[in-house]
Amino acid sequence: MIDRRRFLAATLGTAALPGAFSHGVSSAAAQAAAPAWQPNRIVQIFVGFQAGGGTDVIARLYAAAADEIAPVKFVVVNRPGGAGAIAADVVAHLEPDGYTLLLGGGSESTTLPHYTKLNYKLADFAAIGRVNREHMVLVTSRKGPYDTLDALVKAAKANPGKISYGSSGVGGILHAGFEAFEKAAGVKLNHVPYRGGADAFKDVLSGNIDMTLVIPAEAKAQADAGNAYILATVSDRSAIVPDVKGVAELGYAMSMDNMKGLLISSRTPEPIIRWHRETFDRVMKSDRMAELARKMNVELGYLDAAAFMKAMADTSSQVQALRKE
Repeated sequence: MIDRRRFLAATLGTAALPGAFSHGVSSAAAQAAAPAWQPNRIVQIFVGFQAGGGTDVIARLYAAAADEIAPVKFVVVNRPGGAGAIAADVVAHLEPDGYTLLLGGGSESTTLPHYTKLNYKLADFAAIGRVNREHMVLVTSRKGPYDTLDALVKAAKANPGKISYGSSGVGGILHAGFEAFEKAAGVKLNHVPYRGGADAFKDVLSGNIDMTLVIPAEAKAQADAGNAYILATVSDRSAIVPDVKGVAELGYAMSMDNMKGLLISSRTPEPIIRWHRETFDRVMKSDRMAELARKMNVELGYLDAAAFMKAMADTSSQVQALRKE
């Protein structure tokens, strides 16, 4: 597995090579072959979380893989805050010209609307496609006493509201995941919101809070380094940490996934949306994407636009039902 910092640094420096028609092709033939729209300047991918976190890595993974296919460079713009809502609000309201995308599908799209009032809704976006289905893994610090899920639950029942967990913000997917776990396990935990999951994980590793949810690659890296315990996934097993059981396997009936993909303003003209969807399909099926995902321990979970939109709506309905209980 390559070092994350090296990968992020490398992707910031990647450049795409613009394509061009052969000089031997007639002007009329070139016009007939040309797509109805294609970008001629940088396309920005907005990320609602900090650089270096799981969402940011997925955005940079896509941008790096697209370098060999797209005629322009995709660059990542981090706008952390509000569990992803700040970046989503920007993309929802900027000029729908095809040059601004959102790496979303999680908190900002599926959970936040059930916790707070927003200036946008899921219908303000059109899906381009899903990059990955993102297992969430419950981790604790090796500095703490909780090395199994049963030990954690036992301690939480004996000390209601005392054991803490960090999230990427109130109403985010991590917050919703822990609320679902609290109901399944019959415990009460202490929620500590952060601006992003990366900061929450840092505080778990330093012993300032007890636990959080992270992507499998982050959990595995810190477990292999002797810094973290991996207690369970909050859905099914992940191929990256295949020996780690899901909470349902351990007797706590719940399941929740995160997911990440590309979204664009639903006000965007159809030819522009079509170009992005066609490009997305090519990028996701490319050898370059498979290679980078393998090196970064990212579990790809390609869905086309319609299936991605349905997956987000299904998670949103799950969280809505959870909030009504």
